[in-house]
Amino acid sequence: MDLISSMPDVILQHILFFVPTKLAIETSVLSKRWRQVWSNISGLSIDDYKNDADAINETLTRYTASKMIKFHLSSCMIKHTVTNINRWIEFAMSRNVEDLSLFVDFVHGYNIPDLFYISSSVKQLCLVLPYFHRTLKCSASWTSLKKLSLWYCFLPDESIAKILYGYVVRFSKA
Repeated sequence: MDLISSMPDVILQHILFFVPTKLAIETSVLSKRWRQVWSNISGLSIDDYKNDADAINETLTRYTASKMIKFHLSSCMIKHTVTNINRWIEFAMSRNVEDLSLFVDFVHGYNIPDLFYISSSVKQLCLVLPYFHRTLKCSASWTSLKKLSLWYCFLPDESIAKILYGYVVRFSKA
């Protein structure tokens, strides 16, 4: 038996955490014991440019970890419907994701789900939303947020104010 096959699942999951989810799933063919190891890693990295919606939905259905540290979604609105993208974001939020990265292309007129703006688990948030010209409907309340990165987001001043208001309220209560 080789050394890799004798590693505990927790070590294999730690290694798989650092590779794209599709590659982590592909490792399951290497050993019967590894077939389900990927499903309990603490992060998912989904690039829908390489996967169709059915494959992504199947991946999320088979994912068993109750706590998600990292969720990275790279998606194209032309390729997938708003319903699918919202479902994937809601999935990550339901697992109390801490490090959330959304790279959504062609989002003109897209509204991120409301529950996205109210999270007590997100500590790092990176948004890359070209053509996102929306006013936030509510103030952001990311009570654990420590790092926020906004790329190519064309937000009106009132939306920036709603994001900052969430910070001001959070720190004034501390």
